[in-house]
Amino acid sequence: MTAAHTVAVLGAGNLGAPIAYRLGFFGHRVTSYDISDDAVAAARTRMHKIAENYVRDLEDVDKHQADKVPDKIRMTTSLAEAAQGADFIIEAAPENLEVKRATYAQLAPQLEEKTVLLTNTSLLLPSDMMDATGRPEKFLAYHFANTIHLRNIVEIMPTRETDPEVTDAVVDFARTLGMKPIRLHREHAGYVINSLFSTWMRHARDLWVKGVADIETIDDVAEVIASGPDLRPFYAQDRIGFNVSYNVNKVRAAEGDAAAAEYCRRIKEDFMDKGHIGIESGEGFYIYDDERRPIRLSDAAHKHYEPID
Repeated sequence: MTAAHTVAVLGAGNLGAPIAYRLGFFGHRVTSYDISDDAVAAARTRMHKIAENYVRDLEDVDKHQADKVPDKIRMTTSLAEAAQGADFIIEAAPENLEVKRATYAQLAPQLEEKTVLLTNTSLLLPSDMMDATGRPEKFLAYHFANTIHLRNIVEIMPTRETDPEVTDAVVDFARTLGMKPIRLHREHAGYVINSLFSTWMRHARDLWVKGVADIETIDDVAEVIASGPDLRPFYAQDRIGFNVSYNVNKVRAAEGDAAAAEYCRRIKEDFMDKGHIGIESGEGFYIYDDERRPIRLSDAAHKHYEPID
């Protein structure tokens, strides 16, 4: 394998933890950063669960190999410690432009000259935050698909300021993680994956909030069309986590999307405020067993809402 890189991942939640684990699994030196001791402790638990998923889902991975990975990953609540010696820093902060810009502004004084910054944003444009990094020529988007051990695609999207040689280096870096690099020719909100996927999800959301069909019916139809359960839209939102879908729809609601506003109200009041954020919490639109398999729709998912026009 190519010589190991020193890599930091900022954010150890549903997006950051799988990325950090993937880096460690392929032999890179990894530091996983989050803002509190509780978040770091939760990340440890999350990474051991990821190890179980690798053993369950990948034929050539044994339990001993997978279980060793989390212990190799350094955890920290210090940005300075995370940045120390880093060849690459992958930002996986919440999908909120102000939060991401603030993170980069805090990080900038800690960076070494060699460090390349990568944002795992799902929908935001890297050019909207590049000035906050202090090094726009060494900054670009680096977007992983959900469940990256099964969907090993990473989308690489430079800005107009990104040095082409840096982009080339990032493409090569992706291959050291067993990823298939997808190089985009220009910036586009949503990349390829989410441009396709978000259209699917948005129509499912509209069918629900407008009272056209219930969640179970929408998911069942989607499964037939997609010839499998992975693209059941409400099940998929449970896998991704409600924080992501809430933040995405909150942006759309601010732009005047009434369906997005109603969706946010429902999942905030009846799910998120009660601690139900998807598979990670054991309940979202569905209730899950200890193996993270859906058992049935949750009570909140059965709730009757007044449809919007």
